[in-house]
Amino acid sequence: MEILKQRPLTVLSRCVNREVYIHLKNNLGYKGFLTKADMQMNLIVENAVEYNNGKPAASLGKVFIRGNNILYIQIEPNII
Repeated sequence: MEILKQRPLTVLSRCVNREVYIHLKNNLGYKGFLTKADMQMNLIVENAVEYNNGKPAASLGKVFIRGNNILYIQIEPNII
């Protein structure tokens, strides 16, 4: 129940400098190291790899992802 007491932005701030997977509403995904996150959940991810239908499609380096396009963010279980 401790997990339910944490705010989403608090959990997201703990993910900075850790590997995350971000799934977007358009069914694309990005996996890489989260370097910045703001109050609107806009993210900067470095060493990003783009996934299309679960398969690696491109290696992009640094990407900016707008928070309103995010469907979910998958993080390491030990961060929470």
